[in-house]
Amino acid sequence: MQAGNHCASMENNARRIRALHAETHESDAAVTADIFASKMELSDRLLEATRMVEASVQTARQDLAAAERQNFAAQALHDGTERLLKSKVSILQKTASRKADSSSNMLYNIDNHKKKERRDDR
Repeated sequence: MQAGNHCASMENNARRIRALHAETHESDAAVTADIFASKMELSDRLLEATRMVEASVQTARQDLAAAERQNFAAQALHDGTERLLKSKVSILQKTASRKADSSSNMLYNIDNHKKKERRDDR
């Protein structure tokens, strides 16, 4: 989320600088040489700032893409772990159920065997 906010902020700064740069060239009024020189210097500085901000925007986009990839990988790992855990719990429950069934069957068979022995003894 921070990478996305940073990227949006950098893009907004780039738009503002481009607008300011365009504004310096819009004036139709006659200007003195000093004002013209100042505007050209400002324009050059704004172009340089635009290049720097655009490089920062590109870096911010790359950071955002990396963060999204990490988030996707973490979510996939979480989902896989959750499925594995559910599978193991299911296996343990089935095993416990089978043990309980076989234990009760053994007790039932022992009890029936004792009853049969008593009948045979008569």
